[in-house]
Amino acid sequence: MSMNPFRYGSVVEGENFCPRPALETQIRQYAESGQNLVVQGARRMGKTSLLKHAVGGIRGMRLVYVDLYFIKTPSDFCARVMKGVSAASADLPFLSRALQLAFRLRPTLSVSPADGTPTISVDARAAADPDSVGATMEALSKIAEGGRTCIVFDEFQDILHLNGSDRILAEMRGTIQFQGTVPYFFTGSSRNAMMDIFDGMDSPFYKSALPLEVGEIDPPSFTRFLIARFRKGDRRISAETVAKILEFADSVPGDAQELCEALWSTTAPGAQITEADFPAALGLVFSREIRGYEAVLEKLTPAQSTVLRSLAANGRERLASADFAARTGLAASSAKRAVGRLLADRIVFSRAGECRFSNPFFREWLLRNA
Repeated sequence: MSMNPFRYGSVVEGENFCPRPALETQIRQYAESGQNLVVQGARRMGKTSLLKHAVGGIRGMRLVYVDLYFIKTPSDFCARVMKGVSAASADLPFLSRALQLAFRLRPTLSVSPADGTPTISVDARAAADPDSVGATMEALSKIAEGGRTCIVFDEFQDILHLNGSDRILAEMRGTIQFQGTVPYFFTGSSRNAMMDIFDGMDSPFYKSALPLEVGEIDPPSFTRFLIARFRKGDRRISAETVAKILEFADSVPGDAQELCEALWSTTAPGAQITEADFPAALGLVFSREIRGYEAVLEKLTPAQSTVLRSLAANGRERLASADFAARTGLAASSAKRAVGRLLADRIVFSRAGECRFSNPFFREWLLRNA
């Protein structure tokens, strides 16, 4: 029996990664030359997988990947950085050196009994110190100088969630600007927030990194990739049906692969998959995610719920349109506040002035349960 050939929701590699030759070449060239990059793109566009694949293909270069998604405190920042350092290499001399350089955080090294993975953790009291971010960046910079290293800060805009974020950004920039040979890559899925950090004239990071946009995968290449993955899983699918998948997913790789995974799971070996198979696949996704959908709705005010359902029904709503509030039946100010909360909670996002659902499956579920 063949295994499901589709992967989503995590970093993909090897044969599960759809090549992007042009972007991979650019990223490797920038990494080799020590050029800092700000990598932008919508959620689930494959930014992390792309960076890890591209940098991982550089012989002798170590990747320190730091995920800042929804960090809340400076202590979170310190812990995430040291977690990234731990995952960069299991080499004992490297880890020992990292422990020595991060001494101000009172680090400890432990090994997972399940898989033997080493992890560096920091003392909560030391990490809560006002100077902990500066100490962490200083340690990270020295660790990176110990060999060819590329540092990735993922979802970097979430640094703005921290109290005193301006000071923290200034401390980070103060360290990074003196590391001309170490490339720092900053990724983010909130375009406005990333622009505030890298294009705002008052920001410490103003014009400190070259921009690199990660958009949709070239449709013909992605179509061939998905057809080949279905074939590997003993299913057949036409280019026309794949086009319908990409249309549903708004060409977002992660969402497209999630639908493909469900289509594979709800069809039999040797099947020819068509659009008629979509309802069963969507039903499977809904059954997996319904608790999350209900949890989102429970937290919304009546006005926010009304706006969300209106956005679902009207597709790519232009928020600045004169009749947007009228369609919701709310006062313009109430509709605007509701949209602001939905954007802040990342239930929806704005692209080119249009409001879109972060999760197309959630939108489809709302339409079916209006």
